[in-house]
Amino acid sequence: MVAVKASGLDLNSRLRRYPWVSRALNAEAVYGTVLTAGLISAFSLYNPGLPVLIARAVGTVLVFWGAHVYAEIVGNRETSWREAVREALQRSAGLLWALIVPVVCLASAAALGLSMDAGVDVSLWGAVITLAVLGWWAARQRRATLVAKLATAAATAGMGVALIALKALVH
Repeated sequence: MVAVKASGLDLNSRLRRYPWVSRALNAEAVYGTVLTAGLISAFSLYNPGLPVLIARAVGTVLVFWGAHVYAEIVGNRETSWREAVREALQRSAGLLWALIVPVVCLASAAALGLSMDAGVDVSLWGAVITLAVLGWWAARQRRATLVAKLATAAATAGMGVALIALKALVH
């Protein structure tokens, strides 16, 4: 059963049941979302079609994720190899979770028969929303005020908006 506080739903009690969710909402998730949106924007310039665009974006993020995991393992000299691998995989999970929203948006656009431009736009706005949620979550974890949560969400989402503006300038 979910605990309810005077202020409403107690997410912390729910997340204790699913600790991987909280671990995945981290700096790597922000980086991965910006990376994925940037790749989608850049690769869309070549108009490869939505399935190819999805494959290129996923493949490139997987390479970045592998490099990030490897760098974390090599850089962690204070633990055993096994522990370093476990920590690196756990810490880097956000990069993979970051693929979900933009890629699901692209796949949905393809399934609905939308144009590539429409699919890319939906995907980039999905990334903006994801970034806003990640910013809000970071401020919430610090028990920030409502104004600070809104400002952090807006600033984080601003990175996605900047990518959309860059895409508009290039196209």
